[in-house]
Amino acid sequence: MEILIKKLNDQAKLPAYASEAGPGIDLYSLVGVTIEPGARVVVSTGIAMAVPVGYVGLIWNKNGMVTEEPLKVTGSRIDSGYRDEITVELTNAGSETLSISAGDQIAQILIQQVHRAHLIEAADLSSSGE
Repeated sequence: MEILIKKLNDQAKLPAYASEAGPGIDLYSLVGVTIEPGARVVVSTGIAMAVPVGYVGLIWNKNGMVTEEPLKVTGSRIDSGYRDEITVELTNAGSETLSISAGDQIAQILIQQVHRAHLIEAADLSSSGE
C-alpha cells in the first residue's frame, strides 16, 4: 500500500516508521509549544495524508508515552476522505510545565483496514451467549 503525504509547510518533518517492527508511523510537531499542567493544546504537524479508501489512520500516544510521560494524546482518526492538515491534541496530565520543540515526535498514526458491515434491521436479536 502507498500513502501520499503532502508537506503543507516547508519546515514540516515527514512522518516515518521508527523501525521495521513498529506498527506506528511517527508524527512530528511543526512548531515549539509549551503546555502548562492540566492544559490541552492542538499541535500542528504541517502535513496532510491521503489514507486509501478502505483504511483509516488512528492517532495514538507514541510508544512508551503512556507510562513514561505525563503528555497524553487524545485519540482521533483520519478517514480516507480527509485531506486537511493532521493535528494532534495533547494534554499535560502532569504537575510540571512541558515543552515540545519543532521536529519532536508527538504521536503515532496506525493505518488499519476497515471492514464495512452489511446492516440489517431486525425485530429481535439472538442472545449474546452471556
